[in-house]
Amino acid sequence: MKKTVYFITFVLLAAFLGLVYYGARHWRGMPVQIERFETPALNVAFMDKDIDLAQGLAPEVWQEIKLQEIKLMYQVTALPWPKIKGMLSAVTVKAFHSKENIYFYMSWPDDTEDRIHETTQFSDACAIMFPVEKDVQPHTIMMGFLGRVNIWQWKGNQDREYWQKESPQTKAYVDYYYPFEDKELFPVSQHVTKFAVNDLLAIRVGTITPKDVQEVMGKGVWENGVWTAVFKRPLKSLEGENGVNFISGKRLSALAVWNGSKGDRGGRKSISDWLELNIQ
Repeated sequence: MKKTVYFITFVLLAAFLGLVYYGARHWRGMPVQIERFETPALNVAFMDKDIDLAQGLAPEVWQEIKLQEIKLMYQVTALPWPKIKGMLSAVTVKAFHSKENIYFYMSWPDDTEDRIHETTQFSDACAIMFPVEKDVQPHTIMMGFLGRVNIWQWKGNQDREYWQKESPQTKAYVDYYYPFEDKELFPVSQHVTKFAVNDLLAIRVGTITPKDVQEVMGKGVWENGVWTAVFKRPLKSLEGENGVNFISGKRLSALAVWNGSKGDRGGRKSISDWLELNIQ
């Protein structure tokens, strides 16, 4: 009888200690295996040309540049994992610089043109991230994770509002059409889109914020089930430590794409690992 009691006690104690050990090892969540891609390289050659985005994306210029296909993975998020609906396997990218500006071209397939951002509707978007500091993490994991980075985010809804001069779709807000008035009396409550691209800064998770100086221009076109977006920015940043300067040599970057019709928004997106820019 005593042997049975001792045995049960031993088993329960061992199980308890095992649970304590497991909890101590995984108190921040289950370990996640991240597929490691070989770092691809993208040549950023000099071309004595500039693009006026108000006139379009200048496809004749981009035809001269060799494209690079970059693999994407779905961003790691906290468990439980969201149902992955909008996973995009790859994005096409090109780049060049003139004497004053640097240009990036991103293109990816998308069956729907999503340019509206509402409570249950989400806009298509894409972004490029550049680490500001020299020491960077071995994986991108997410945009703005454990390091100061500059993020350029183009959004379809902002593009529509900025370039096509169409107002946001939202038709109601807290003081919309004050009672008995024919027009809005408090325009301060209305959102005014000043850019098609958000020039952002992040230091770690949850710190993403617009930069004081918005230096990046961008424009996107959806045609025949394909999005094409072009970014434009001066080679030299106007913001010292919060900006990125593009000089000859190598620089890391990473890409991201949001598929609005599949529910992508915020942290739900497809991202690349590091992409090495070879600025010539």
